[in-house]
Amino acid sequence: MYFKINNTDFSYLVSGLKVGYETLVSDNSGRNANGDTVIDVVNTKRKVYVTFRHMTNLEMSSLLNAIQSYVMDISYLDPITGALNTINVYTGTPEPEYYTVQRSLTIFKPMNLNFIEL
Repeated sequence: MYFKINNTDFSYLVSGLKVGYETLVSDNSGRNANGDTVIDVVNTKRKVYVTFRHMTNLEMSSLLNAIQSYVMDISYLDPITGALNTINVYTGTPEPEYYTVQRSLTIFKPMNLNFIEL
């Protein structure tokens, strides 16, 4: 697995990664007066769905600090090209959930986070 946020490697925290390709169409797309479908494709954007494994407090803190700016670059292995791809994204809302809290050890449950191309 290959995953970086702003050139910081977080691959070791990733347990799953899925890439979605969303086709954006103009407001003029739809059915015309003849009942025919008219599609005006204006762009395709990527959405990268990342599942992070259980994390310690230090690992979670590192990840949350990396996405704190809300807009960032991510790098991942693109399924279409088979090459590394870097895109500018914003992120969904992180929702860290505690698994266990002990005196010297805090563990967080696995967390899903989406990165949406700008």
